[in-house]
Amino acid sequence: MAFVWVIILSVGLIQGVFIISSLQTLFPRGSRKTWLYRLLKGLQITPVLFIFASAIWFFFMEILPIEVAKPYSSLQGIFYIITACYFWLNMVFNYLSAMIISPGYPGTRQELEEDTDIHLESLKFCAKCSRVRDRGTHHCSSCNSCVMFMSHHCPFTNNCVGLNNYAHFYLFLLHCCLGLAFAVYCTYTPFMVCMLNYPSPYKAANMCQELGDYAVMFLVVSFLLVFIFMMFCFHTFLLVVDMSMIDFLKICQKLTCKDWLKVILIDRCIRRKKLLLRKLMLYRREKWWKFLIPGFNEIPELLPPDEFLV
Repeated sequence: MAFVWVIILSVGLIQGVFIISSLQTLFPRGSRKTWLYRLLKGLQITPVLFIFASAIWFFFMEILPIEVAKPYSSLQGIFYIITACYFWLNMVFNYLSAMIISPGYPGTRQELEEDTDIHLESLKFCAKCSRVRDRGTHHCSSCNSCVMFMSHHCPFTNNCVGLNNYAHFYLFLLHCCLGLAFAVYCTYTPFMVCMLNYPSPYKAANMCQELGDYAVMFLVVSFLLVFIFMMFCFHTFLLVVDMSMIDFLKICQKLTCKDWLKVILIDRCIRRKKLLLRKLMLYRREKWWKFLIPGFNEIPELLPPDEFLV
């Protein structure tokens, strides 16, 4: 019964995120009110924070004592703890960074008028927010602002994913996939033994009694792994074809299947230089190993030119 209530709560919270996001789109003026914006943001991040807290509690209180005989004094137990904490810390850090860090807002007309060295006649400004409209810049109706190299507005962080926080969002998906794969591995045997009566010498006398309904958590983490892995693959595909999600949706609406194969898979995937990959990912860290540890983006002084950007 406990498992059923967990599923109901999780599904309800996740559905609530999309409902709130839809309301913000339908009523953009109301969502920009300070008190309402903070309330909606708090409600939208609740599902992910709930899953984070539940995951670390479930691992230490339920899975670890069953998987390892001496969880805190054996090499296997220490390995399990280090692995789980590593994935959990990277997921939480990159999620909060993607939520808090500004995606990158271009300057407004009023701000640029104060700089006498800039010729405003050569710039294009957004009619909705009066910010500079450059190549790769899109206006977000939820944030009521233009965002540099905007990929999309994420309902789970209530923040746009753009130039300054895309690396955090992508690393969040990556570590989620790795962490959920580890969770699937840890919950597979209890599920097979307790729910499907699979014979195994691993089975302890009181394991199924201690787990109870939580033995079915294997199905939950498997479903989440498939969902997150599909998102991760999609954003990896966008980086490979050098497109944001907004550009992908705009272009695909105009292409036939034959044109899609030629334009997307051949021209953009093979022949095109990966500008977005360089700007959004490769220029976010000085060393490759910094992608593996929690750390803020290192905003470079000089980004690669926009000569290949559509």
